[in-house]
Amino acid sequence: MRRAAVGRAAPELEFNPPNEERASRGLSGKLAGLYKRPAGRPLALGSPCGSRRGARCVREGPACARSGGTSGTMAEGDNRSTNLLAAETASLEEQLQGWGEVMLMADKVLRWERAWFPPAIMGVVSLLFLTIYYLDPSVLSGVSCFVMFLCLADYLVPILAPRIFGSNKWTTEQQQRFHEICSNLVKTRRRAVGWWKRLFTLKEEKPKMYFMTMIVSLAAVAWVGQQVHNLLLTYLIVTFLLLLPGLNQHGIILKYIGMAKREINKLLKQKEKKNE
Repeated sequence: MRRAAVGRAAPELEFNPPNEERASRGLSGKLAGLYKRPAGRPLALGSPCGSRRGARCVREGPACARSGGTSGTMAEGDNRSTNLLAAETASLEEQLQGWGEVMLMADKVLRWERAWFPPAIMGVVSLLFLTIYYLDPSVLSGVSCFVMFLCLADYLVPILAPRIFGSNKWTTEQQQRFHEICSNLVKTRRRAVGWWKRLFTLKEEKPKMYFMTMIVSLAAVAWVGQQVHNLLLTYLIVTFLLLLPGLNQHGIILKYIGMAKREINKLLKQKEKKNE
């Protein structure tokens, strides 16, 4: 019995690795079979799409890398645009620093923070245009007086504004609002430049449509200018532009646009009923 026990081979001990190690071995084996990387290129388990999609990115290979590269390029473009906007806003703030108090006051007036601001705007604009109508200056005299007024304002406002409003009263809220105003001005300038570039793009891509649109638009403007007195037309345009920020702030334009849309929908429904 002892000889038999000695001659019998000793049983092999099984080594059972932990579950996590077995799972990792199985996953690595599957990944190695599914995606064979070219020689010399390392297998990157991390992916630009996120760690949860690592296995999927490894299976998809170059396609996932291209999508990750596209998203990375878009993110870089957004960051670059944001940094450029911040730089332009900071430059404009530095240029208009002497106009800070005046711009904040004008912003309050244009946004109608008080009920009597809209009549005051219309009264001042009406008085100005009545003066122009009474004096009846020539075009050259009017342009010269306007440029002279701008030069005087550019020289006197930075000097007199701190004495009138008090530079020591500048608060954090005012600085924040001044930053928002400058940022809005930069965005408006960017939109204008963007529309100007789109116009030239339309000229290059669709020249016939460009010329037809320009001719029809300019002809309509010329007809309106011929029917309405130029000073009255200028008065209406200036008044509307000065009242536009307050109209947007109080939602008046959106209100009337919604009313117009409802009326148009009613007319279309009535026409459909008549056709039926």
